[in-house]
Amino acid sequence: MSKAILYALCIVSTVSLKVVFENFVQLSGFDVVLMDLRVRKFNRTMTVLNGSFIVLNPLNDSLQLTLDLFHSRLGNQQFNHYPMKLPSSGCCAFLDNLQLTYKEQVSVIENLPAIGECPVSPRYVNMINFAFPQEVVSMVMPRGLWKALVTAKLDGKELVSYYFLVKGYDDF
Repeated sequence: MSKAILYALCIVSTVSLKVVFENFVQLSGFDVVLMDLRVRKFNRTMTVLNGSFIVLNPLNDSLQLTLDLFHSRLGNQQFNHYPMKLPSSGCCAFLDNLQLTYKEQVSVIENLPAIGECPVSPRYVNMINFAFPQEVVSMVMPRGLWKALVTAKLDGKELVSYYFLVKGYDDF
């Protein structure tokens, strides 16, 4: 009987993981892309991103994007580099893949470049009340605080970097 209860609790805890935005910070590259995004409380249980990505210069695939993930199990900002290998990608290829893979989730983002548009022309890309899409969360994602660091490099030189924090917790 106790094994059945433990098994049921494990299933419930993996299914009921909720992920919300905590923070968004641009570290560099204000002359290439200005990311004027804020995390705000939407209601008692959800936070959203509001604001704009302001593309100031044309961007193409020579700008290589990389993503590094860091995890803080206790949520106390003591991050460990998460050993997940994600390939780097050109800016246009990244945006195309994002729109093809997560079409429904990014449909609420206004003024994204069309698929295949390269170079990306200067524009405002608006995110209004953009909540973290729960359907993309892996069932095996550990709880805690996550930091996603995105770096854009041109010929090995860092041009733009930003990170966002999300919190994964049990939602019983």
